[in-house]
Amino acid sequence: MGERSKIRKTRTIREGLMGKQDVNWLWPAVAAFCLVHFTIFSLEFRWPQTRWRRPVYDCAVVCGYPAEADGSPSRILKTRVERAAELWKAGRVRFLILSGGAVGNEFVEAEVMKAYAKDLGVDPEVIRVECQAVSTYHNLKYASEIMKKEGWKDCAVVTNRWHLRKADHYARKFGLEHVMCPAADGESRRKAVWRWICTNVHMYVNYYRGYS
Repeated sequence: MGERSKIRKTRTIREGLMGKQDVNWLWPAVAAFCLVHFTIFSLEFRWPQTRWRRPVYDCAVVCGYPAEADGSPSRILKTRVERAAELWKAGRVRFLILSGGAVGNEFVEAEVMKAYAKDLGVDPEVIRVECQAVSTYHNLKYASEIMKKEGWKDCAVVTNRWHLRKADHYARKFGLEHVMCPAADGESRRKAVWRWICTNVHMYVNYYRGYS
């Protein structure tokens, strides 16, 4: 074997060893990075409170979701209203606050929800609509203002499972005495998991942007 071949072989061996060292260093760093950010996320956005502490709450706050292009309630919107209607019919809540503005199209989510709730047999007298909210933050902010005006002390926040942590975070932010009440997914498990991932990533990005 020539001198040049020996040099090339030695260099190749060294580069291979250095590459292995880089990989050995990389994975612990990635694990530490993920652990730190998972800890921060868990502390800032706590696990939703889903245990009912009392048999009856003053109201249910229903988070809106865009209607269909023709103004009919979307499947996800239906699941939220259906769950709220069930709570009211079972005597678990006394009133409903339906919150949501015109997001995604010209149809006001709260009005679409109200019409559907009436179709489900909910007494219009127990329904309050909030038609300005354009985000989860506003859902809970404006609902808290309605509760103060009405003299209501506590609420059940109704939304889908993938949205629970976000809604719970803002319910805490606005000082609501609340319980989180999950509605059915209304779609495939795969889509619901994807929504859960996107929602949590969006929450964390907004946290660093100062929007939490």
